[in-house]
Amino acid sequence: MSINFKPVGRKNPRDRQAPAKYYASINAKGKRNIRFIAEEIADRSSLNQMDIMSVIEGFLQIVPKTLLDGYTVDLGEFGNMGLIAKSEGVEKEEDLNASHIDGVKVRFRPGILFKDELASAKFEKIATPHESEVVSE
Repeated sequence: MSINFKPVGRKNPRDRQAPAKYYASINAKGKRNIRFIAEEIADRSSLNQMDIMSVIEGFLQIVPKTLLDGYTVDLGEFGNMGLIAKSEGVEKEEDLNASHIDGVKVRFRPGILFKDELASAKFEKIATPHESEVVSE
């Protein structure tokens, strides 16, 4: 299996007159849903697809709750998840309070097993029209 990528031109935000540089942009082949994952796990275990679907559904309910309770979710060698705050900056430490927090994001930190799998990634450039899109970000 390979990961598809295409070139995307990006302008330098500090120098709009400079020519665009092209960077690799991952191009997803599609989506795989929970049912697909459950089928794949069932093929590799003695459990049936419905048992696995039940476990995955439980996992999807418990992880957000655990994060919102202030805990990091440790998934062993797969990695861990935690929340990070999006907030406004203030001049003085004592002036910072909860009203400055705009929201939270989930941060996933891959573990050894995940990193080892990603290290074996193979890439394949896909065809694009001659006039490549240039993003001005």
